[in-house]
Formats: sequence, C-alpha cells, structure tokens
Amino acid sequence: MIAAIDSTDLRLTDAPLGFATCHEKAIAAHWRRATAANPRLWNGPQFLFTEVSVEGGVLTGRAHRTDFATFLYWRDHGRDPSATHITGTSLPVTADGALLAIRMAGHTANAGQLYFPAGSLDPADATGDAIDIDTNIRRELAEETGLEPPPDTFDVAMVGSRVDNAWHVARRCRLALSYEACAERVRAHQAHTGDDEVDAVLAIRSPAEAAPLRDYARALALWHFDDQEKGERR
Repeated sequence: MIAAIDSTDLRLTDAPLGFATCHEKAIAAHWRRATAANPRLWNGPQFLFTEVSVEGGVLTGRAHRTDFATFLYWRDHGRDPSATHITGTSLPVTADGALLAIRMAGHTANAGQLYFPAGSLDPADATGDAIDIDTNIRRELAEETGLEPPPDTFDVAMVGSRVDNAWHVARRCRLALSYEACAERVRAHQAHTGDDEVDAVLAIRSPAEAAPLRDYARALALWHFDDQEKGERR
C-alpha cells in the first residue's frame, strides 16, 4: 500500500507497550539466541507504535519506548498487529537519474537485504513528546552513506509504504552528484568512519531493476518511476 503523507503527528506516551509486557520472557530468550548467533547486534533504544492511522494526509501514532530486542522478536514472530513499526527512509535520486539503494552487510539484522537508506525512529528523533521523522530521514542518510544534501533538495511531500504492520515514510531528495560520484562518496565515508553496516550501493534505474528490493522499498521505487513518468507527460 502506498499513501501520500503531508505531515506526521507522532507523539510519545509513557504507557508501557502491551506487546513487550506480554512477551517479556520470550523476548529475552530470543535476544540471547540472536546475539549468540551474531554478537555484533546491539540492543539500542527505539519505538514501536500503537493507534497508527493515516487520515487527511496525516500519519498519527503513539510512540512507546522499547528496545531493539523487542522489535526483533516482534519482527521475527509474525509482526503482531498490536504494534506498528515506523521508519523514516530517504529516496535519493542521483543527478543522472538513478535511485541510490544500499545492501546491508552480513553482520547486520537485515543481512543482504536491499533497500534505501533508512532507520527506526528512536529517542534522538524526539523533542519533548513530538517525534520529527524528517530528522530521522536526514540522519540515517548521512550516517549510512555520508551524503548530506541541503534541505531544499528534499521533496516537501512524503510518501508512505505500508507492509506487514510497518510504515516506511519516505522523502525523495535530488542529489547534485551522479551515481558513480555518490558511490565514491559512500566508500570515502566508510573509510573515514569505519562504518561497515552497508555492504554495497546500487543504482536502480528502472522498474525492472527494482525487483530485488525489499517489498516496501520496491513499492517506493515503482511509485517514483510512475510519478516521474507522469511528470514527463505533463
């Protein structure tokens, strides 16, 4: 499902996340198994959401403080509809018309998966009780790729891709560099920071090339190409 999103109203609540309370022991056991298999996993803070809806172009939801272990159990055990995951994602368009996608490294929780720079919402995105998804989108793009395009290169409107009780909220940005120059920038960023979460960057230049992307990212790519074609016809 793709939806136009004009704005978000995501608010922190102090209420406990019911899913986490109900599955506390199972979450802990699942985390022990996960870290035994992959010691590099980190149980950082993040949010899962309840009361999520999109009405009149506004995405609303209540953010419950939780951690990566809880999210991982939720993700790996059916994505219980009592909770919703929300991520911010960029949709970077290079100067020569490619969508810039990333492939996650083998030691990450999403090993080998292809999508656009993205990340879960966490306390760094909150000011008071309000969560700024735009902050998340820009930060994740910079952290994963080293690309920091100016604010005016991002589309004002957002688009959301909803799959399996998760909303992936994207803002398209127009990069001033070609795909090859962007890829070189990513390699330089990794060499400078030592960040090895991204295994490779890829150019997605057509709907056919979007096939290997994760479902939600493929939906965003197809929306982009369709929107681009409509714009060319106007």
